[in-house]
Amino acid sequence: MSGIGQQLPALVGVVIGALASFLAGAASERTRWRRERSSRWDERRAQAYADYGYAVKNVYVTSTRAAELRQQGEENSAAYHDALAELARLNIERTATWESVLLLGHPDTIAAGRTWHRRIWQVERFARGQRTGTDQWDALHDEVNADRGRFYAAARRDLGITTGDIPLGESWEAAPADRGLYGRPS
Repeated sequence: MSGIGQQLPALVGVVIGALASFLAGAASERTRWRRERSSRWDERRAQAYADYGYAVKNVYVTSTRAAELRQQGEENSAAYHDALAELARLNIERTATWESVLLLGHPDTIAAGRTWHRRIWQVERFARGQRTGTDQWDALHDEVNADRGRFYAAARRDLGITTGDIPLGESWEAAPADRGLYGRPS
């Protein structure tokens, strides 16, 4: 009995060492797995934000173009109707990309995205002739630009990008001769 009693502390030490080694390895593996999972979701979230931003911008540009064509009247009626058809297609694309943002996005980014695309809907109302005031048109473009900036700022915060704020571009940098009927670049 005395032989086993003398070896018991060594045996307990081996068991404790093996258990500690197992727990440390499991914790390390769990940390690595979480880091990889987080990285994978960050990549998908970044792509969802980028795809959504591109889709909203396409709706915006096409809405602006359609509004300009509508103002030109019957001379560009076919082009105007083509622009409206393209606008319908782009809205479907925007809606599809929005689903990824809803699934993967941070609540602040989702709220900023919602505000941005609702503002774009106001531009669409000009394209369809439901709004016509040029003073509203100018203010609306400034608001769209600000909403876009808020969306990207929220997305960057969510992704942990800390390189600073995105400088907003000037509202419309085109020369007066290049401006369309609403005073915006054509």
